[in-house]
Amino acid sequence: MIHRTDIDHDLARPARRVLVALTVVTLAFPLAQSASAQGEISGRVMVADSSRSPIRGAEASIRTLGRTALSDSSGRFRLKDVPPGRHLVMLRAGGFRPESSIVTMDFDEVVSWDVVLTRTAGTMLPVRVIEASGEPPPAKLVEFLERQKSGIGHFIDRAQLEKAEGGRRQTGDVIALAPGVAVKRGTNKIWVASSRAPRPKTCTFCNRSATPTPGGLNHADFAAGARPACYMDVYLDGAMVFDSQRIENGLFDVNSVPPEHIAGIEVYSSQAQVPVKYSRAMENVCGVVLIWTR
Repeated sequence: MIHRTDIDHDLARPARRVLVALTVVTLAFPLAQSASAQGEISGRVMVADSSRSPIRGAEASIRTLGRTALSDSSGRFRLKDVPPGRHLVMLRAGGFRPESSIVTMDFDEVVSWDVVLTRTAGTMLPVRVIEASGEPPPAKLVEFLERQKSGIGHFIDRAQLEKAEGGRRQTGDVIALAPGVAVKRGTNKIWVASSRAPRPKTCTFCNRSATPTPGGLNHADFAAGARPACYMDVYLDGAMVFDSQRIENGLFDVNSVPPEHIAGIEVYSSQAQVPVKYSRAMENVCGVVLIWTR
């Protein structure tokens, strides 16, 4: 049995006291494992204070898979039948700030995620991106605010996102209003693309299947309704979650991050607008989307 710790720190929240402990246990199975092998994410939800009291009824979810579980009286939850790959796991409870992390699953793994949630001043009070008081904004939003002042690109803040909460609209519907964007819709999914025409696929890592799909799309995305387009690079809290040069690895469904979990969104529909930090010469000519969680 192999033990290891495996968590993506690119979604860490430096502005809040959040304790996340992620332990992965690889089950003892033969090395020859099928692609259909499923794993499990389990954990415990606690209050972010000295008591570390368990939180009952907290919701753990992987929206892209339709997996949801509620914590019991001891704060424990289990998400079963999780396939291998990178998954955005969200944890939320009434009266607490939501938490999220990208968890990478291998074959037949059991992942334990213990997390503490910080109380809000009230019940799910909205977080303001632009601070009117002297309190500094969360560290990860500093660059968002700086670029917003420059006026280059399109910015979606909490005031706009609040209007979409409660199921009225999804994240993709909000992004679709940005200039230069032509979102592509699939079965309960939205992928962000530029209004430009699709680019020819020239990379050396294109879909090598015996029955390749148009534009190098992987078969799961194609089956979900995706078609060739000029798809934008997507970053979540500064970490790339979709690389337009590796389209065969899978598109990123922006609806997997609901509006109530987002502090702000930046949309750059042309290479000339993309901030230097996220520019890759001529590789992201379709544009870039930056999503910042709360």
